[in-house]
Amino acid sequence: MKSKKLSKKDVEHLAKLSQLKLSAKEIEKYEKQLSETLDYVDNLDELKTKNVKEAHSVTNSKDEFFEDGEENKRGLDENKVFGNSKKTMNNQFVVERIL
Repeated sequence: MKSKKLSKKDVEHLAKLSQLKLSAKEIEKYEKQLSETLDYVDNLDELKTKNVKEAHSVTNSKDEFFEDGEENKRGLDENKVFGNSKKTMNNQFVVERIL
């Protein structure tokens, strides 16, 4: 398997797309790290997946549908939803501003 090496120009382009300002030292660091990441992902090509079925979910969950007018017995009432919340207003959680 051939190793992929990102160039300085590639990393600068990714930084521009991400709106990041990187120092020369950071660019050098990310060249190495991102190249290693690409090499690691390339290892997936070695897996034999020809007979593996596609999956949209790995949790065995399924959609729940209810007929019109049917009671949703799985739903939570407001007391259960907001019972442990420190602060609520108008049936919504109130949290401290983070920005």
